[in-house]
Amino acid sequence: MAIPWYEWKNIRNRLVVFGRAVQGISPYRVIIQPDGRKCAAGYCNFTRREIAVNPGIFAALPRDQYQLTKALLVHEAGHRRFTTPRKLTPVVHTVANILEDERIERLMADEFAGLRPLLRKLSHKLYHESRSINQASNSPGEVVGYFLQLRWAKRIGKLVKGSLSSLNWELWHRVELLVYESWEAETSEVVDRNAEEIVRILGLSEMQIPRWILELLEKLGSMEGDRDEEDKAESGSSSEDSNHGDDKDGDDTEAFDGEVPPNDRQVGSGLNAIEPQPYIQLEEKVKPLLQELIEELAFEEAPKRWEAVEKGGKLSLHDYLRDRKHPFLSQDSESTEIPSIAIKVIVDHSTSLNHSTKGATRMESMAESVIMLHLVCLELGILHEVIVTPQQLKIADVSTGERGKALIAGLVPARCGYEDMGKAIEKHAVPMVNNPEDIKLALCLTDGACNDACLGKEICQSLRGKVEVIGVLLDPDDSTREYVADMFGADRVIACRSLELPQKLGNVLRAIRGV
Repeated sequence: MAIPWYEWKNIRNRLVVFGRAVQGISPYRVIIQPDGRKCAAGYCNFTRREIAVNPGIFAALPRDQYQLTKALLVHEAGHRRFTTPRKLTPVVHTVANILEDERIERLMADEFAGLRPLLRKLSHKLYHESRSINQASNSPGEVVGYFLQLRWAKRIGKLVKGSLSSLNWELWHRVELLVYESWEAETSEVVDRNAEEIVRILGLSEMQIPRWILELLEKLGSMEGDRDEEDKAESGSSSEDSNHGDDKDGDDTEAFDGEVPPNDRQVGSGLNAIEPQPYIQLEEKVKPLLQELIEELAFEEAPKRWEAVEKGGKLSLHDYLRDRKHPFLSQDSESTEIPSIAIKVIVDHSTSLNHSTKGATRMESMAESVIMLHLVCLELGILHEVIVTPQQLKIADVSTGERGKALIAGLVPARCGYEDMGKAIEKHAVPMVNNPEDIKLALCLTDGACNDACLGKEICQSLRGKVEVIGVLLDPDDSTREYVADMFGADRVIACRSLELPQKLGNVLRAIRGV
């Protein structure tokens, strides 16, 4: 029997990190709970400070279930961020929950543009499962079903299924403005007040709400408990020009499939801008090499020092190959410290990186290599930064989290035919002289000659013995190889084909880690 997709540890971890990230500051605990007895669909518990979702509540393919689970996490995170629960009568609570669900989803869509495809996917699913409005019925519960379905229909560009009776159309027009005001309200108190008024106008009782409405609301989870005095709900009304409810981006827009969606801020400006992009596929591509490096480099304890003895020692083939003069080794009581390391990766992203080799551009190989280095450094706790030249922008370091990964995935060649590598080394490598780490390394990734090689050569020579500045040259020819070697020093250049770059940089990490 195949293991369900949500039982894989890496998938669960990814969902948990995503659920925490979209909550912002001081996130609640995130639980992925497939047991329907413990979590029927989802919930936000303010008292226990946790949100939970059941990944198996929708009948869909695993990929769609994964996306819908992320959308449910967005929904529950929205309640954690923006809802202040109040004690209401059951019927008012149901109406308020319907209105509040749309309000918090709009606020989440405004906060992270990358969440909109997820919310649209969830709206598609719930719209598809909703029943048609019964035109033959004068029950005020049909009006509730109308504005519940209306919120999904607006988001996906559809019409409400079915129609209201003449009497219910009149009731709808009386409550319409209250519904729209609730969707745009700054606080959930406004929603609760409007819900009470809507119930009064409709003369609604709990028994008049159609069963299909309650079933769909169950899939969106519940709110439990009360907020602590120090756990304040966030506020913020939707901007007038935001495109949250009835956006026309199209159904083919890809949801951001990372642990946190990129926001709409760029790094850089004009034609040189780097925008956050989905990075999971890039991570998956480097995973084999990444795992291999982490296994080799992540020492749990300091490596042992060995000394030669005449007999009675233990033969280590690994150490024998390193030192043929002393094959018989025994473990000394002392151990050596793992050297501390600081790394800066300086990335050239000039136009020539558009050049393609075997279907992949140089920039794609560059991004693959940089995210591999970034992930290894994060895993091993190595101080590092990723810098882009010619703008001299830092796009990732140990503190940038998911945004750093998304910006690495968003690396694109700039529309400029030069790079200021010398200036980048001066600005970012020179200050490393004062770093306390044992090894200080500046890796400069480029595919050609820079326009300030004289400055670069001067700085590289002055840093010898203080900071190791290594030039990594992609797809070299004789002229560029000679040019770059003159700048960095012939013994400080790694020349390779684009497709070899990740493996070459992995070897650099092995070398500096002593493996």
